[in-house]
Amino acid sequence: MGALRAVVLVKIVTFFLIGMLALAMFGRLRWPGGARRPGKRSSGPPKPRKCKACGSYIIGEGPCSCGKG
Repeated sequence: MGALRAVVLVKIVTFFLIGMLALAMFGRLRWPGGARRPGKRSSGPPKPRKCKACGSYIIGEGPCSCGKG
């Protein structure tokens, strides 16, 4: 009875690994560069604006408080 369970467990693990391999192959066919998509940036928030003159962050619309940027 114990040997039968071991054989069934090995079959389940084998089928799982074959399924993961098939998914990985289809993923590579869809995206040639692998998992990452070329030309796409990260989907994070946009970078904050900074003043070119003093380097401080610009909050809201309008110029910097230093008056130069």
